[in-house]
Amino acid sequence: MIYAGVDIGSRAAKAVLLQNNTIISSAIRDTGAESVKTSEELLNELLNGTGIKAGEISYTIATGYGRVLVPYANENVSEISAHAKGINWYFPTVRTILDMGGQDCKAINCDGNGNVTNFVMNDKCAGGTGRFLEMIADVLDIPLNEIGTVSLSSNHEIPFNTICAVFAKTEALRHLRKGVSRADILAGLHEAIATRSFNLLKRVSIEADFAITGGISKNSGLVAKIAEKVQMKPQLCDDPQLCGAIGAALFARDKSAHTNRTKMQYGYEDGTGSYFISLDEGLCDGCGKCADVCPAGIFCLVQRDGYKVAEVKQTAIKRLSALCPGFITCRTGNHGVTCKNVCKHNAIEHSW
Repeated sequence: MIYAGVDIGSRAAKAVLLQNNTIISSAIRDTGAESVKTSEELLNELLNGTGIKAGEISYTIATGYGRVLVPYANENVSEISAHAKGINWYFPTVRTILDMGGQDCKAINCDGNGNVTNFVMNDKCAGGTGRFLEMIADVLDIPLNEIGTVSLSSNHEIPFNTICAVFAKTEALRHLRKGVSRADILAGLHEAIATRSFNLLKRVSIEADFAITGGISKNSGLVAKIAEKVQMKPQLCDDPQLCGAIGAALFARDKSAHTNRTKMQYGYEDGTGSYFISLDEGLCDGCGKCADVCPAGIFCLVQRDGYKVAEVKQTAIKRLSALCPGFITCRTGNHGVTCKNVCKHNAIEHSW
């Protein structure tokens, strides 16, 4: 089956096609003024040369700044979740992520399954973002994809008191007119951005392994500065700019698999009455909270089709009315903490 992930960022739009856990196509283009038009053009570019038609894509999930404006997406997820999922696909040991995007930066903690455990973001100022570096590249008349390499040739970086987009531009111009080398100006700016990024990371826990995602991670000079601050060599995937789209495609794959699952009903019906527990595997995410709160230990987690889901233990199915405390509490309305109300996806129902 084929799944698509679409990441409509503030500066760039990215997409990938995933089949059998392999990326079979990817595309990156500028985000235009109309996100709907951009997403449609992106899909055409993604499918071009693959022999795959849009109708053959089983499930599509969108993420990013313009995620709600992708007309062919089945649903959307936040870019924070998408980047965590995407980097986990490449590097399951990563626990800290710095996502450096076009108009904001995010520090993210995740677990071994790519689930977000903590995050902070800085979206109040353009300083230190992709847009900021585009502006500086224009001021210094250097192609954006070369500023990282140029900065590494610096012999004496120039300190910058601010990376406010307005003031830093003015300061860079002043240094340039004084004859300061472009390499020294860029090295100073990269040092200031790295310091800001490090301060953002300190607001979450900086744990090994560490990764950088987003388009700015292609800037070798900035990556080197951040590595010095964090004192860890960052993990970089093949194209860090695609990480959010990959994560979205992985969510699409998982969601499609859940959608194909069945609704299981456990219980009995006889002359004395009936009692059932219904568990919708399409909604269950395998979190295990139902098993944790059940004092009778009725639930367990199992692997099914590569995913964890909850189920009622075989030994309890024919004795649910005797074992399950919900048989009393759900009927009386005195629920308290039950498997049903701890399930955030409403996957569990009791009936009698």
